[in-house]
Amino acid sequence: MKSLLWSILIFTAGTVAAEERMFQSTEHRVSLVELYTSEGCSSCPRAEEKLNRFADHKGLWNDFVPVAFHVDYWNYIGWNDRFSKPEFTARQRQYSKHWNARTIYTPCFVMNGEAVRYPVPKAGKSKPGILKAALNGAALSVKFTPKQKYSKLQVWAAPLSGSVTTPVKSGENRGRTLEHCFVALDLNQTAMIQTDGIWTAELKLNGALPASALAVWISNDRNLEPIQATGGWLK
Repeated sequence: MKSLLWSILIFTAGTVAAEERMFQSTEHRVSLVELYTSEGCSSCPRAEEKLNRFADHKGLWNDFVPVAFHVDYWNYIGWNDRFSKPEFTARQRQYSKHWNARTIYTPCFVMNGEAVRYPVPKAGKSKPGILKAALNGAALSVKFTPKQKYSKLQVWAAPLSGSVTTPVKSGENRGRTLEHCFVALDLNQTAMIQTDGIWTAELKLNGALPASALAVWISNDRNLEPIQATGGWLK
């Protein structure tokens, strides 16, 4: 009986350990590459092809973290993008306000908080500190050890898709089969707590579809510019 109980305890401990996934940034700034896109936009597939190529880049997750946010303002034209969410559109609008831009558009690449025509996937030169994230089921624990002082920080987490395809039957991309990668399935955010210079946070991830990867980044409360990022494949 004791032998059986011991075997069960070992198996249970191994199962719990196997469920937890650990992610950690490098010392240098890990760049956050965002793409605002839509399946209803005929100009977006070429931009998404560029983002999809990052899946084979040697710097993926260590030098940069990619996220594709599908906006919802194209849906009324004739094709409802299944990945689109109003909060993704709201995020792009917040960027636009920060840039003093009059409009938002797709495709739109954003690298480390700045709009760029085409991002060069590489780490930043600064050393903001090390960001660690531990995922156990849907529970995410985050710890940031900064090199400088901050008054308020928030953490963001986006479960991401792997490679997925969508046959588009109407709208500007009618008849095309679109290939996506790094699609944000949801966007989670919470304030961080500081104790003796260390910032921590706990949050529960939401996401209707099974995620293949996870992106985690932090910013201050004044704008969306990421300070540090981390992430990786879940399967």
